[in-house]
Amino acid sequence: MSETSTAQKKAGGRGRGVAAWVILVVAALLLPIALTAFWAQRTLIDTERYIATVAPLAKDPTIQQAVGDKVSSVLITQLDAGNRLQNVLPEQLAPLAPLVAGGVNNFVEQQVDQVLASPQFEDVWVGINRQLQSALIKALSGNPDGAVTIEGDQVILDTGDLIEIVKQRLVDRGLSWAANIPVPPLVDRQVVILTSPQLATARTAYAIGQPVAQWLIWFVILLFIVAVAISTRRARMIIAVGVSFVLATIVLKLGLAFGENELANTLAGTPFELAQQAFYTILTQFLVIGIRAMFVLGVVLVLVGWFLSGTRAAGAARGLVSSGTSGAGSRLSAQLGPVGAFFARTRRAWQVLVVILAALVLVVSDQITGSTILWTLVFAVIALVVLEVLAAAAPAEATDDAVAEEAPAEPVTSSG
Repeated sequence: MSETSTAQKKAGGRGRGVAAWVILVVAALLLPIALTAFWAQRTLIDTERYIATVAPLAKDPTIQQAVGDKVSSVLITQLDAGNRLQNVLPEQLAPLAPLVAGGVNNFVEQQVDQVLASPQFEDVWVGINRQLQSALIKALSGNPDGAVTIEGDQVILDTGDLIEIVKQRLVDRGLSWAANIPVPPLVDRQVVILTSPQLATARTAYAIGQPVAQWLIWFVILLFIVAVAISTRRARMIIAVGVSFVLATIVLKLGLAFGENELANTLAGTPFELAQQAFYTILTQFLVIGIRAMFVLGVVLVLVGWFLSGTRAAGAARGLVSSGTSGAGSRLSAQLGPVGAFFARTRRAWQVLVVILAALVLVVSDQITGSTILWTLVFAVIALVVLEVLAAAAPAEATDDAVAEEAPAEPVTSSG
């Protein structure tokens, strides 16, 4: 009977091990997708975060040039200073019309440049991007009724509102003619901001992925936790999770490089061709921070898994730490006897609490960075070391009682 029970336990252990590795593989495959979806949800779909992200672009010279060239071109064309001057100047001064018109056109360009370089343009830029983000989401949702529409394989921006704003500023600065400049027809004031045959695919992906993006990252994290929890060799599984994180960062970095190249190709020939690097850098900054944080977390998990493993080096490291905390605790035993006894009895609960608090710090952080992870790890390690010192300060009989209480508990397998 005992042999049958032992065989059943071994079979159950193998089943748990296989299930843990299957769950790990699924989580590892989903991780790059989940992190990218989470970034898109937080940066591109969340309007306020998107505005906070792109607002600094108002000061970028390439953005100012891209917007300024289009607005200046439209205003100069509609102003038609050469023909206007031909009609109002006396016949003997008509030859001066091109020269004066050139001066007027230069003045328009200067005024546009001054508006774009002024603090007021930041408000204009935020307003445009608020419209752009909202309208682009509507366009991807199949409800294009704003300043941005999708036509075929192109994303189109209507600059009519910006032209009206700049017209008023020109009037305020002495160019009264600008008040009579007609806003050009829609087709003449549109800017192609993106051309890509993948837009239809993007719309489909948005329709499918938007409901999933909000919870996918948490589902993937849960899968990793379950893989570690059911594994028969948890230390090895923790190392595997860390390696999965590191590999995911490599995949994402390659994806970013590919995406930057694709963006350069899709923006080629548009007014935003020169500004694509600024756009790409600012829009992906939080994703890059997340990738770095994931890499740091992966390295940390590999180190934690190694420390808990059954390798000779890991055992020596644990022994060194244990002897240090035990020595420090024994020297404090006389002063902290009752306190030490309390922590010796409740040590496991405090260990769990420290781990939970460290996890909560990362979960509630608005932005998880590599430094956030490292500092959280540092404080968690310090807390655990202090806990071990306090528990080691318990009198010998209290320590024996604590060990006896924990003895019936099923040991955690941590061999590598």
